[in-house]
Amino acid sequence: MVQKYIRENYGAIIEIAKVITQGRHPDYEDLAHEVIVMVLEANRDKMRVIVEKNQMRFWIIRLCINNYRSSTSRYHYKYRKPTERHRQASEHLKHLHNLNDVDQKKWNEVLLNFIEDKLEDVDWFEKNCFAIYYGDKHSLNSMAKETGISRNTLYRAIRDVRNYIQNEIKKQGLRRHYPKSN
Repeated sequence: MVQKYIRENYGAIIEIAKVITQGRHPDYEDLAHEVIVMVLEANRDKMRVIVEKNQMRFWIIRLCINNYRSSTSRYHYKYRKPTERHRQASEHLKHLHNLNDVDQKKWNEVLLNFIEDKLEDVDWFEKNCFAIYYGDKHSLNSMAKETGISRNTLYRAIRDVRNYIQNEIKKQGLRRHYPKSN
């Protein structure tokens, strides 16, 4: 019954996806086909009841909207994430291109090694807050939401570690040495 509905309404499903994606090709085809697969993989009895009640069109519209707008949907991970990964890779390559300066690379390595050494002197909680905040590029709000730890507690821990490392850099006299200009 579900397969028959999809066969008879395939064009309408494509049109629904086209409206939701604002006509972006091939996005609307990918979305429509992903939703069709989801309907076919869903509980047969549930889908049969939806078709019998003549509510499948609304069900498909809702699936299309949820999948297209959600950043955690199957559609998102399958079709949008690769694009995002390619964008991040190209940004990374541009960054590497700009870091061709050997002195800059050496300085970055020295500084990162120094910071890693100094993080060994910090309490476990503060060290991990600092590493997650800077390593995973969180905001305080997103980190508080992810961990369930108060934003203020996270802020204090990160600030204390940052201040400690900055003071240690000053104590050690680590300054960036710029290459001499010709």
